[in-house]
Amino acid sequence: MAIKDYYKILNVKPDASVASIKQSYRKLAMKYHPDRNPQDDLSAVVFSEIAEAYSVLSNPSARKDYNYQRYNTAVSEYSKPAETIDKLLNKAIRLKKQVDNINPFRFNSEALLYSIKQLLPHDIVSLLKTNEIQQKEFLEIIARCSNMLTSAQIRNLFQLMHPLFKKHRWLERQLDTFIKQQAKKESWEKNKIILAVIITLLLCAIIFVATKK
Repeated sequence: MAIKDYYKILNVKPDASVASIKQSYRKLAMKYHPDRNPQDDLSAVVFSEIAEAYSVLSNPSARKDYNYQRYNTAVSEYSKPAETIDKLLNKAIRLKKQVDNINPFRFNSEALLYSIKQLLPHDIVSLLKTNEIQQKEFLEIIARCSNMLTSAQIRNLFQLMHPLFKKHRWLERQLDTFIKQQAKKESWEKNKIILAVIITLLLCAIIFVATKK
């Protein structure tokens, strides 16, 4: 069974201090704790991973054992081979199943963005060296999942995946389309509130004038 990358899960470097690990954990826990995201299964999964990583990395003895297991075949303490495309694809498929069951009115989009980023290797260009069929399937799943993000979050992902666009122009076009669609929705939602306020004020003004006559 593959060893989870607890350092990546907590967004810290392998040589991070205990204080840095605790700080990162608290920051992530504030975002994804179930109490802050009721009935959001994706956030619950993310928080569970974060809590598991913290329980190991915050304990000196457990962290030492974890480092030994994680790096015992690597050339140095803080390097490890990239995950194979098979493993990445399986993880992406599991995420897609979670996303398919998401309540669109009750989920933390930051948890989804976090989960997508966790799938991407540190050296994203390394994806281009993998099996082309699995590579495309993996990226297609990422793209479909990103459709539920905000325009700003998709832009974040767009920048991160930019090195892949030379080979996958379809990915660039699809993410760009999603950005425009979400930006249009967000603009309408914002303007809808403003319009509602204006109409309410106009009605109040009409009623006020009518009652004065």
